Amino acid sequence: MVSMMLRLSVLASVLLVAASASAQTPSVDQVRNMLSAFEEGPSAETWQALGPETLVVLEQLYDDEGQQPFVRLRAIHAAGHFPSEASRSFLKRVAMREGQLDLHVRAALRTMARAFGESALADIRPFLSHRETVIREGAVLALGTIATPRARTLLQSRLSVERNEAVKATLQRTLR
Repeated sequence: MVSMMLRLSVLASVLLVAASASAQTPSVDQVRNMLSAFEEGPSAETWQALGPETLVVLEQLYDDEGQQPFVRLRAIHAAGHFPSEASRSFLKRVAMREGQLDLHVRAALRTMARAFGESALADIRPFLSHRETVIREGAVLALGTIATPRARTLLQSRLSVERNEAVKATLQRTLR
């Protein structure tokens, strides 16, 4: 009985230490290194194990224009592993920022779709009529990821007015 109590006490201590360690915000260097993976980045589980405080670091790295472009882009993607109002606000800020790189807007739209599903439709919808082709195409792909009847209706509506052949082709592929 004493042995069992001692084991439970040790297990509780280990779990408490692990929980408090995961509650600490990871360092900028640690997150930058994770974003700098040569081929394949960390899994969703690896990101989530760092805890939701990681989002603050991802935003910091994204906002630092001195960071490598691929690090900033991967920070957008990684933010989707922390679906919260804070990550939604971050992704919307990226997508709506004036003078933003098209690739960053596109990544933000696709990440919103992945992280928030149908609740992101209102955030993505305006980008279907964006002046830039690559962003309209990104919005189409984002809605295709959501793949609900409402998303499909938006895509069908856009198909009837889209003039760019590349976006039309993406719409047709997505609707199949």
